Amino acid sequence: MPDLVEMIKQIAADVYDAKAPMEICYGTVQSLSPFKIRLDQKKTFGKEYFIVRYGTTTQSFEVGDELILIRMQGGQQWLILDRKGAL
Repeated sequence: MPDLVEMIKQIAADVYDAKAPMEICYGTVQSLSPFKIRLDQKKTFGKEYFIVRYGTTTQSFEVGDELILIRMQGGQQWLILDRKGAL
C-alpha cells in the first residue's frame, strides 16, 4: 500500500511540473575558457548545457557576469536570456 501512495504522489508532482514547462533562474559566469556557469553554491555546468540567443556567443560575457536563464523542463538545459542588470 505505501508504494501505491508514493506512486500517486509522484504522478501528482509530475502533473504539477508539466504545468510549468520552464523556470527562470540566475547563474554566474565562472570561466570563459572553458565556459562555465555556476547556478547555485555547488553546481557548475559547461557550455554543452546552455543555449544562447542568435547573435550571442560565450565571448559576449565576462567572468562574474550574472545571467538570467530559463531552465527547460525535463532536462538539464538552460537558455541564456541576457545579463542581469539594474535600471
